[in-house]
Formats: sequence, structure tokens, C-alpha cells
Amino acid sequence: RESFPTFDDRPAASASIGQVHRATWHDGREVAVKLQYPGAAKALISDLKQISRLARLFGVIAPGLDVKPLVKELQDRVAEELDYSLEAGAQGLFAAEFNGDSDIVVPEPVAHTERALVSTWLESDSSLAQIITAGTQDERDRYGEAYVRFLFAGPRRAGMLHADPHPGNFRIMPDGKLGVVDFGAVPRLP
Repeated sequence: RESFPTFDDRPAASASIGQVHRATWHDGREVAVKLQYPGAAKALISDLKQISRLARLFGVIAPGLDVKPLVKELQDRVAEELDYSLEAGAQGLFAAEFNGDSDIVVPEPVAHTERALVSTWLESDSSLAQIITAGTQDERDRYGEAYVRFLFAGPRRAGMLHADPHPGNFRIMPDGKLGVVDFGAVPRLP
């Protein structure tokens, strides 16, 4: 809290395993502070252990079906998403690679720990979710194309794929750009 002259205790947004608060960083920048719910990591890891135990039953129910590799992949991806330090690294690379882009903006990470991530604030009143449900055909076409271009450009430009397609992660910026947030599910690609 000492780093934030102002910190809004009311969440500005929810995240899958936490929530986002608006604050002011000590240098005056408006920032988004993504905080992981206390105990979220422990609960998810416990749930995944239970799923792993249940995976043995699939061998009895469907002989020849080996779900252990699928469960292992799930465990690995969830472990990555729990670590906001990894997310900060991915977000920083995307922010650098898309800096100055004519269609896409990615907030820069400012600071992070394993369970907290501070990024520059993206001022936005709507998301791709609102465009999908209430946008005009032109808006859906424009932002749908920007979304697809971003997805296809990620591997080439950043060596990673943004893999969380939730429409709330794609913000409509006042200047018409598509803002992209939540880099917790980002596979690294060769």
C-alpha cells in the first residue's frame, strides 16, 4: 500500500482467480493492480490433485484411454497461470512487441510479485463482449478482425500465443484500438 498514493478498494474488474483494482502508482501513473485471491493457488492445486486421482478411474471406465497426459498438461498450465511473475514477463514482451501498433495496445507491467501484478491502466468503457452483443455489424467486423490479427501476430512478434479468448480481456479503447489484458494463459511457441 505504501507504493500507492490512491488505491480503490472496490474492484474495477474480476479476474479468474483474483480481482483488479484501480490505483495510482507512486510516480503518478494510473495503474491496474491485479491481486490473487488469498488461498486461490492452494485451492486450485488441491483440486488438480483430486482430478489426478480420478484420472485412474478413466482407465477402468474406458480401457485404452490415458488421461494422465491431459491432466499433467492441465496442471502445468494452471501452475503457470497462478504465477503472476510469469504473466508479467509475457505481458511485458507483448507490450514491447505491440508498442506503437496501429490497432492493438497492451498495458505495460510496472511491478509484480508471484500473487500481484501492477500494470499501466487502460481507460476503457467497453469490451469485445459488448461489441459482440450490441455492436453494429461494422464494429463487430472491425474488432473481430483486430482480434484475429492480434492472435495470429502474437507467435510471430512475441513468440507466444495469447490463449485466453474471454471477450472481457479485449477492451475497446477511446481511440478505436483494441486493448488486450490478461496474459496468464500464454503458451510459448518456437
